[in-house]
Amino acid sequence: MELQGSCHCEKVKFTVKSHTPVPFMRCYCSICRKIGGGGGYVINIMGQARYDTLKVEGMEHTNGNKRYFCGECGCMLWCYDLEWSEWV
Repeated sequence: MELQGSCHCEKVKFTVKSHTPVPFMRCYCSICRKIGGGGGYVINIMGQARYDTLKVEGMEHTNGNKRYFCGECGCMLWCYDLEWSEWV
């Protein structure tokens, strides 16, 4: 299945293929607590989404780090770790 997402201002939009949209978890790391707002956490979809299927529109608006944020609205987008380089 294809999962779709975007930042709040919609300057960054993305799709990624995954075999499932679940399981998911509430991330309560220090970064998410500081910038996630609301309950102090964010929802992370932990489906096995393949990094090589990630398509991004507006990549120039991201910060280009392993944790991707929109440089315009600050919305957290996705995380990439070299240790699990085939997943996103």
